[in-house]
Formats: sequence, C-alpha cells, structure tokens
Amino acid sequence: MAEAAKLVFQISLFVVILGYGLTAHFGDVGYLTQRPALLARSLLAVLVVAPGVAVLLVHVMDLRPEVAIALVTLAISPLPPLLPRRGEKAGGHVQFGLGLVIVLAVLAVPVLAVAATLVGNVFGHQYVVSPWAIGRLMLVSVLAPLIAGMTIGALWPATAKRIAVPIEKAQRWALPVAMIVLLIAVAPRMWKLVGESTLVAMAVFVVATLATGHLLGGPDRRFSAVVAFASSCRHPATALAIASANFPDTDEHGAVALYGLITAGVGIVYIRWVRRHEAASPG
Repeated sequence: MAEAAKLVFQISLFVVILGYGLTAHFGDVGYLTQRPALLARSLLAVLVVAPGVAVLLVHVMDLRPEVAIALVTLAISPLPPLLPRRGEKAGGHVQFGLGLVIVLAVLAVPVLAVAATLVGNVFGHQYVVSPWAIGRLMLVSVLAPLIAGMTIGALWPATAKRIAVPIEKAQRWALPVAMIVLLIAVAPRMWKLVGESTLVAMAVFVVATLATGHLLGGPDRRFSAVVAFASSCRHPATALAIASANFPDTDEHGAVALYGLITAGVGIVYIRWVRRHEAASPG
C-alpha cells in the first residue's frame, strides 16, 4: 500500500509539473539567474538553513529514530516539487518559482553528494544511496514533464491551450487523491508517532524554515513567499529513497506523512497571513 501511495504521488506530481510547463516559456528559465543576490539567498535558505535546523533538532531533542531519520533526509532533499503552485497561492511569482525548481533539480546530485557527510556525521552511518539515482528521480518527476509542457506550449500552442483545461482539472484531484492514499497506507504508523517530541520537532522545523525563507526572500511578497515554501517544503520520494537505502530496518513512511500534514497546515496559515497582511498594507 505504501508503494502504491508513492506511485500515485509521483503520477500526481508529473501532472502538476506538466500543467505548469504548458504555461511557462523557455525564457523563464533564466529569470532567477538574472537576480544573483536573490538566488544566493534562496539557496542559503534551502541548502544551508533547513539542514542546519534539522541537525540542531536531532541533537537537542529526544526523537524516535524514524523521526530523526525522516527529519534529516527531508532537510537534505532539496527539491520542493509543488513550489510554483503553493507560492502562487501566497502571491508568489510563478516564473521565479519555476526557475528555482529547475535550479534545485539540477543541483540535486552534487547537493546530495555533499549531504552524505551530513548523514554520516549525524547518524554515524555510511551513506549508501547513489546521488545519480536521485538525479534520475528529479529528471523523471520534474525536469521531463516541465520540458515536455514547455515544448508543447512553444511548438503547438493551440494543442497546449486545448489540453490545459483537462490537466488543470486533473491537478485539483491528483494531489488530494495521492495524499489520501498515502495517509491510508501509513495511518497506523503515523499515529504511533503522535506524542512525545515528534509533533513539536516537525512543527519547529517547518515554522523555522518557512520564517527564515520568508525573511531571506526580501520585502517583496512575490519572492518572499516562494523562498518561504522552498525552504520548508521537501520532496517526500527523495527523502524516502535516501532513508530506505541507508536505514532498511527503519520505516520512515509515517514520519514523512506526518511532516506532509504539518507542512500543509502551516502553509495554509501562512498563505492566509500573507493575504491578510497584504490587504492591510496601505496602497
């Protein structure tokens, strides 16, 4: 059931990214590289702050092994796959979100190679999963559908407009269905983790990384909202791949699902706060 949930999530992710690709342009790829300071702050939030917060929590809190493993592997999984959609809901710039997703997908392999040291230092365990396997996951789940959608939109704009409507409808259902399947699959394991320090650790990680990303994104909501979600949201499939390869005797599915619920709840609160703050701002 857990494997089926992962497959449904991958399919839903493919549909979401393909839909964004249909409305994106190849010129959007360079949007972020034209803003080096913003790019540097974004990478700092995603690649440095988030892993640092996770390691600190593991060291100062008495966490169950599966929770500690899930927290660190999520933190070093640098790709927030649903970033454009979540950032857009908070008023974020879609092209900026797409550009950041592409940059992080390209950086996934070298980042995970460096993150091997982090995993080893935290858990005293040799890193065994191949970064190239993660690179293939990024290619299949993000880069391929994004490039396919952009190519269709550039070469066959009429076709892109025609299929955009059913894909948009599929987007509304794909992710909720994937999340429901995942929750059904891991519900018994997830509820066993509720209590002790688990909820506190997960909530602190999400809130701290989201707040840091918001600040590093700068005063412009179009950028701060995107960096906030980029810093706090992670690719569950990547984290599970790293965890299962390094810790085959520990089941992290429940902890990862619990993280998904918390980050979704915190994200809703953040979006409402940003909208209320924007509405209250003069002018």
